[in-house]
Amino acid sequence: MKFYIESLHLWLVNGRKRLIHFLPNKVNVITGDSHTGKTAILDIVDYCLFASKHRISESIINENVLWYGLRIHVNDKTYMLARRAPKGPETSDEYHFSSVGDVPDGLPNSNIKEITLKKLLSADFGIDQDVRIPFGGSVLKAGSRISLRYFLLFNTISQDIITHSEQFFDKQEQKRYQEALPRIFDIAVGIDTVENILKREKREDLEKRLMRLQKLSAGTDENRLLFHTQLAETLAKATAYGLIPDDSGVDASVETLKRMVAERESGPDLYVSVQHEKVSSELYRVSRKIRGLRKFVGEYTRHKDTLSETVDSLKPVNYLREKYNDVIRTSVFDEIIDNLSDGLQKIKRDTLKKTPLDSNISDIIKGLEARRKELQGELEALPTGLDDFESSKDKFIFLGETKAKLEMFGGLHEGKSHDYNAEIAVLETQIGELEVLPAIERQEQFTNVLDEAIQDYIELTKTALGNYGEYRSAFNYKEKKLHLRKPKTVSIENVGSSSNHMFLHLFLFLGLHELVMRNDGIHVAPFLIIDQFSRPYWGDDDDRGAKSGQGKDVNQSDVSKVKLALNLLNEFIGIANNLGKEFQIILFEHIDKKYWDGLDNFHLVETFRDGNALIPTDDVNV
Repeated sequence: MKFYIESLHLWLVNGRKRLIHFLPNKVNVITGDSHTGKTAILDIVDYCLFASKHRISESIINENVLWYGLRIHVNDKTYMLARRAPKGPETSDEYHFSSVGDVPDGLPNSNIKEITLKKLLSADFGIDQDVRIPFGGSVLKAGSRISLRYFLLFNTISQDIITHSEQFFDKQEQKRYQEALPRIFDIAVGIDTVENILKREKREDLEKRLMRLQKLSAGTDENRLLFHTQLAETLAKATAYGLIPDDSGVDASVETLKRMVAERESGPDLYVSVQHEKVSSELYRVSRKIRGLRKFVGEYTRHKDTLSETVDSLKPVNYLREKYNDVIRTSVFDEIIDNLSDGLQKIKRDTLKKTPLDSNISDIIKGLEARRKELQGELEALPTGLDDFESSKDKFIFLGETKAKLEMFGGLHEGKSHDYNAEIAVLETQIGELEVLPAIERQEQFTNVLDEAIQDYIELTKTALGNYGEYRSAFNYKEKKLHLRKPKTVSIENVGSSSNHMFLHLFLFLGLHELVMRNDGIHVAPFLIIDQFSRPYWGDDDDRGAKSGQGKDVNQSDVSKVKLALNLLNEFIGIANNLGKEFQIILFEHIDKKYWDGLDNFHLVETFRDGNALIPTDDVNV
């Protein structure tokens, strides 16, 4: 990743503009007196890069500024972004942005939403929707999107922590950033990659699914045994209550219980002695059908008998035809005789022939009599000494329990229990195909390489470390702190002085950035803002010992330490160049230019003294 700040812009209340230029690939120094606004530059950079809180001093600075802005170079792009000055403690949500780096001639205008601008810059930092918080905390939730601002933790060493014995990163007093640091550290320094994180998340999801299926599969046999045990108890109890017959098979008994439950839900009294009532009811229906059919057969027989009697009564018609010539005939005689003869012939045919109804009715009656006999036997086979429910409530409870058991274990009884073996095999194959780099091994490797890089810095500055000059770098990955270890031991030393702690802070941040560059990191910008590393030697609140027009002099006993620290920063720019990279350092100090004379990678930006300041004396709105 490429990144550097080209210039800082302040649009003042009086209509003028304050502009400070920085160079890439240099240690840019702003030196001068206390209370001139050097530290505020760090706060302004933080504010322009989407801070939700600000530390810009209201007096002198914020009260004289309308807009703050940065012109930055990101990879191959040049951006101009500005943010309206806060009002008191409240930050502004008004931003100005130019994607080609154009600086407004007059006051900036609000032309972009913060969320849009943040997404745009996040993309340049390689942060997209795939970069998520890997594990949650009390403030940050697992799976939430990682903020660009979390990676800016690697770009500042404020005066609050430069000599801190325990804290190495800014903003750790804020819970959000305290939780963010361990969650984005691996991504930031190249221990892990987004691709590897996504693979790990996918594998963890597959492993959870596999474990769930394995539990379900293992529980199937246990559930089946439990089902059969409970089913046997339920059937035995139902038999004792006379709800099912003794000799019914398991399948038939289960079906009977299901029907019994269904009948119970359709009416409160239908479940009492269901089997007795059911057999008796069917026996009654069969007997009634038999009686009905027999009655029908009797009526049908009587009908045929009536027809036979009618035939006898019509026999004189034949006689009349035989004595046709002897009979005195009227005009309608022939017609009457013909009709009576035809009727007689038809009745004879109907009474003589046997219809299907004669045989079918007989067969139906025989079948029903056989079923009646079967039902009578089934009724006689039901238990005579039945248990009885003490109350209707007990009946409801038993049938309710029966329904619940049938629903819970119904799939097992009906052969619907799922076979998970195929799904388990697929998941095991998918897990095996995912090549995920182990995080712990990578963390250990990173720690070893970081210690090697820092050890080179210790060699450059070991005289400044006094008794600890021969000690070894011992980065604590879990705590994200740098310690010194006594050679050939595991003993971690308390280095004591604030001077040593200052060097440890420089060592750690330079070492982290070196490894980020070696790993071609895309999430951490190659710049570092350091606020007054020389504090251990004289503090920062007075100008005692300063000569007119010059910076503060350091005690002669500490001159070499200051120069070693400056030389370390100078050498680091050279290390970046040897790696084919560029790196920008912005340093706020009190010391005079003479301390870095001869260091090729240093650039004096401005000296804040004699009225020159972040807000020059002439521009202060009195």
